[in-house]
Amino acid sequence: MVHLPPCYDDYPDKAFPVLYMLHGWPLDERHWITLGIDELVDDWISRGMIGPFIVVLPGVSSDGLYVNSSGGAWSFEGMFVDELLPLVDQTYRTWCDPAARAIGGISRGGVWSIEIALRHQDLFSIVGGHSPALALNRPMPQYDPFLLAKQGVAGMRIYLDAGNLDWARASTLHFYDVLVEYSADVTYQVHEGGHVDALWRGGLVDYIDFYTLTWPRSFDDLPLWEGPPVADAP
Repeated sequence: MVHLPPCYDDYPDKAFPVLYMLHGWPLDERHWITLGIDELVDDWISRGMIGPFIVVLPGVSSDGLYVNSSGGAWSFEGMFVDELLPLVDQTYRTWCDPAARAIGGISRGGVWSIEIALRHQDLFSIVGGHSPALALNRPMPQYDPFLLAKQGVAGMRIYLDAGNLDWARASTLHFYDVLVEYSADVTYQVHEGGHVDALWRGGLVDYIDFYTLTWPRSFDDLPLWEGPPVADAP
């Protein structure tokens, strides 16, 4: 699902930042809509509280394809980086710069978002993990967020949160400690509640504040669109 900002069609010469938000499992791409991300974003943009941006909500198939994959070309990471992101950039007027792309996710989606961003810092410089299911993650070393963090995260902004009654809290805090040890620009918050929708719905204001912090605050401040990226030669 793709959610365009109000008045997107009225600014055909502008390029827009993109926020990719991954759902928790076994939910689907409508998860963030259920939490109210579209209504909140439209309200804030319309009132000039934040600037305009595109929201992309990827989904995982109902048969569980990719759910237990670790990483690399034949995983959710590969599908996302090699297929989805180029398709979005070819289809919409996106601002193709790591500083203008953000990725975040809930639970299993939070692990994916962290893995993808840390492994592809040429694509993303903003990442969030909302109750990331790091405690249940069993990756191979090259896809392990704890090891990836130690390889360098300079230039990235990272956000982590969990609930005070959330089973994901301990592993999220551990990951935060690792990031701090390696001098990452990381924000950690504890919200009220357990590993349920009410927790993430209540944190949505903080999430959008974080993701949009460094993005242009109005349509007029957006950069000019230079056309879709040129595909690499085979």
